[in-house]
Amino acid sequence: MSNVQNIIASVIVAALLANTASASERPVVWRSASSGVLTTPAPTAEPPATPPVEMPVVTYRGNRYAWGVGESVLLLPDVSGGSGRYEYALATATPLPAGLSFDGATGIFSGRSRTAGQYQWSILIRDMATGARTTAVAVAFFVE
Repeated sequence: MSNVQNIIASVIVAALLANTASASERPVVWRSASSGVLTTPAPTAEPPATPPVEMPVVTYRGNRYAWGVGESVLLLPDVSGGSGRYEYALATATPLPAGLSFDGATGIFSGRSRTAGQYQWSILIRDMATGARTTAVAVAFFVE
């Protein structure tokens, strides 16, 4: 082989060795009689774009779960997980008894019920920082 042919062959080999496999292709393996096996590195996995969102978990605590008509009612949400900033909503269409209120900003039931009965609602909680939502949480109590 002449010097020109050797130079051309070297340039072609160098160009081929500089070519790397893309993420969808298998790594290229070149075999050389003089230097052994040459490989291109396999593509590395990309890290996840965003960390998983922690779902808030809520339970209700209060001064009691049964009251007499006209007695003071106070039920407070106890939330764990998430950012600490939440929005609450009643998920059921059952109206609150007269005299009782629900605060969507705090999730607190309060007031003095003027109507006896058994009451149950489902509450949805949304983490305002992440947008994560809980499944409905049931809250039940009695007014006698």
